[in-house]
Order: sequence, then structure tokens, then C-alpha cells
Amino acid sequence: MTSEFDPAPKRTRESTSRARTGCSTCKSRRVKCDEAKPICRRCEIGGRSCEYKAARAPQHRNVITVYLPPTRSQPPFFINERGLDYFHLNLAAKLDAQSDSSFWSKLVLQLSHSEPSVRHAVSAISVIYQDVESSLREPLGYVEANREAQREWIKAVRTLSARIQAQPDSNLVPLVCCLLFTCIELLKGNVESSLLHAQNGFNILGTLRYTNDKAPSSVSSPSSTEVRVIEDHIVPMFSRLNVLCSLANKDTPSIHTQTPKEGCPHDDLTDSRRRLFNLSDTCIRFIRDTIPEAAKFRIGMEDLATQIKLVARLETWRSELDDLIHRTSKDGSTVQQDLFHVLLVNYKVVYIWLRVCTEAGETAPDSYHADFQELVHHAEQVTSLRGGTASPQPLSFDIQILGPLFFAVLKCRYPTTRRRALEVLKLAPRREGVWNAHHAYLTAKRVIELEERHLNGRELPDEVSRLHGLPLPDDKCRIHIPGEVPLSVRNFDPSIMFSPAYPVRLETVFHTKPWGLLGDFQMMTEYINP
Repeated sequence: MTSEFDPAPKRTRESTSRARTGCSTCKSRRVKCDEAKPICRRCEIGGRSCEYKAARAPQHRNVITVYLPPTRSQPPFFINERGLDYFHLNLAAKLDAQSDSSFWSKLVLQLSHSEPSVRHAVSAISVIYQDVESSLREPLGYVEANREAQREWIKAVRTLSARIQAQPDSNLVPLVCCLLFTCIELLKGNVESSLLHAQNGFNILGTLRYTNDKAPSSVSSPSSTEVRVIEDHIVPMFSRLNVLCSLANKDTPSIHTQTPKEGCPHDDLTDSRRRLFNLSDTCIRFIRDTIPEAAKFRIGMEDLATQIKLVARLETWRSELDDLIHRTSKDGSTVQQDLFHVLLVNYKVVYIWLRVCTEAGETAPDSYHADFQELVHHAEQVTSLRGGTASPQPLSFDIQILGPLFFAVLKCRYPTTRRRALEVLKLAPRREGVWNAHHAYLTAKRVIELEERHLNGRELPDEVSRLHGLPLPDDKCRIHIPGEVPLSVRNFDPSIMFSPAYPVRLETVFHTKPWGLLGDFQMMTEYINP
């Protein structure tokens, strides 16, 4: 029984799929079209016109490729690339901060995403760097090396070789790999191997610049773009490496970055640094050629004229740096203090060395005590800005304070100043290019002992008791002693990572002139114990 208040049942219509591709006439009449062509059946029976609208082409959406640097939560294709992640988070910015550049954090990281050889080399650096850090904390002075470093190193070499064969005219990636391979060998303490990789890079740069000078390419060509990247990012790295090698008496070809003419205002501290590298390279090469002639009293007027010109250029650079600091302060901008003090440390060591290189006697540096004091002061500022007594970094790929401080200890015979330099030397990077801070400290300490053994602490060593040259032992000077791992094992066994401060006995040859400046050199071999 149905109540009169019950609602009437709703009328429903059987649902059908609505055709969206039928003819226009059927669509307007809201009837189903069988979509027969050229005339559908309904239009044919009704004698109606039958038209089909052309289907619209699908719209194409723009695709934007976004570069994402590696993060702690990496994409799936980088899950196994822990070395790349570690490099991005811990090393790239640290290495760039030493030189105020973007080579490691930008160029190297970007190439590591597209170039297997760069990616494997970066991964090897990360693993080796962690091994070196572990070795510095190990009382024995060495640890078992992570075998992944050797595997990544082999992959980097193989993939680079394949790339060179496939793209023989491309120079950017080979040059970057030369720097990465140099970094690997420096971390491991293999100086000669690192210089071989660096030399390969110098050869590529020399050929590239010669080719560009002979047949420059159009500005819009890819090779021209690559050349600009090389000039802006790669050449400065080799320029710094060049000065480091020259300071350590290692021969490398001269190379200069493209900088404005002298007398033009400095753009920033990076520009100041680049100019100083170019000038320092010229000065150091002159010094190395002049010192042997000075010892034989063969300095001529041409040498003195060149010396005066180079000193004037250094002083001009210093004035231009002061002008930059003044302009920066006036604009309200901040000066990167760390880099500023590093620049002055390196300026001072070249300035003093250049002023005394034409003198045969070792008392000449005594006239520059105030300059030595400034050098040590700026080095102290660098270490205080970096944490004072914090553990020194395992490696600096750039010129910092190690070489200049070693020079100051050896050449400044004022007891207080040279001992200040010796203490700061403890805080220098464990390795600074081809320099080893541990070896430098032991050698410098022994030089002080030898030169001051007959003094009462109030006067300076006389001429005949002074040591000539910069006797910094390299890896070949290490002496095998009982209980020490032999040098051959340290250099060629990839399963062991030795600390840069590994205790070794050093064989060092010192040169003196006990019969005065006109007498012959006397060589004295010393075995410096750790």
C-alpha cells in the first residue's frame, strides 16, 4: 500500500556513452552518430548535410631541464655515488675557499654529472681524502686504504682515455682531469707522479694557446666557448700550481692568465690574486736564475736593472691592492680577510726574496726584519681566522702560508721572529701542493739548531755559520730506519694510506761557506730524526 505522501518514482534514462567525434549535425540534434564517412546514416536518411570538424592537434608542452646538485637525499642514479656526495658536502667549498674560486664547487661538480671520468676522479679524491684524515688520527701514522679509491682511479683513467679517442679536439675535460689526477697524487704524497699529471696539463694548454693564436675560431662556435671556460677557470688553477712548483724548485713551463694591463684598478681580491700569481711567476724564475750567478759574483748591470723593474712592479701591485681595499671600505662592502692576509703573506715572501737574490752573502735578509715581521703577522692572522689551534687541513691545492713561513724561518735570523714563524708553521696545511708541512717543520727546526749552536741568544749567526739555499727534503730524501715502513712500500702499495705527518728520518744536505764568501761550498749531510 502506497501512502499519498510517498514521492513519485524518478524517471531515469539509460546512460549511453556520448560520442565526441560524430558529425556536427548529429551533435546539434543531440542524437547518436554512427560516424560513417563521408555521410553518416542519420544524415543520409534525413537528407541533411553532414560535416565533420577537423580534429585539433594535441598541444605540445614545454619541457624545462633543471640542474640539481647532489644533496643528502640524492636521486636514484647517484645512490651509489657516495664519493660525489661527500665531495659536494665537505670538500668542494673547502678547496674553493682556499683560493676564492669556483673551480671545485661549480665546474668540477657540473662536469661530474655528465662526464664519467670526472665523476670517478672526484669519487677517488673523496675516498683518499677520508683515508688521509683517518691516518692523521692514527697513532701508527697509517691506515688500511679503502680499495674503492683504486677502483675509481682506474675507472677515471679508462673513461678519460675512451673520451679522448672519441673527442680528440675537446680539451676541457682532459684539463680538468689533469688537475684532479694531480690532486689525487698530492693527497697520496707522490710528488713526482703529481708533477707528471701537471706537466700533461701544461702541454695541453701550450698546444691549445698556440692553435688559437694561429687560427682563432668564430665566437659562436662551441670550441670558442670551451676556450673561454678554460681561460677563466682552468688557466688560473695551473697558474697557482705553477708558482707552488717554482717555490719548491720544481721546473714547470711559464704560463700566464689574461689580466688587465698593470696600472688598471683591481676589480676585486680575486683579480689581485691573479695578477700576483703572474708577477710572482716572473719574479721567482728570475730569482732562480740569479742566485747561482750571485754566488759566483757574476751579477751584472742587466740583472740589477731587471731586479729594480720587478721590485717596482711588486710595489705597484701593493699600492693597487691598498687602493682596492680603500674603495671597498668606502662602498661599505666587506673584505674577505682570510684571502687578504694570504695575499700579503705571498707578496712579502716574493718581495724579500727578490731584494736579496743578487747578494752573495746570507746576511742580506737581516736588513728586512720588519718585512719578515709583517709576513709572520699576516700568517698568524690566517691561522687565527681559520680556527687557531684547529687541526690543519690535509691538503691545500693553492698557495697558502707553508712555503713563505719555511722561507721566513730559514732566512730571518732574529730569534723571536723566526720562532714565531716556526710555531705558525705547525698550523699550515699538511700538504700545500708539493710541500709537506711536517718535513718543512723538522728541517726548519734543525736549521735553527745548527745556526744558533754557538750563540748565547742575543746576537745573530755570523756569515760562516749560516746555511745557504732552501734545503727542504722531498720524498726521495726519506731514509729507511728499523721499524719504519720502507719508502717503496709507501709509494707503491695502494692498500696502505700513510699520514702526511708519518714519522720518518730525513736525509738533508746543507750548504755552508766556512771559509768565507770567496771560499768553496762545504756540503754537510744531516739525518733529521722525527
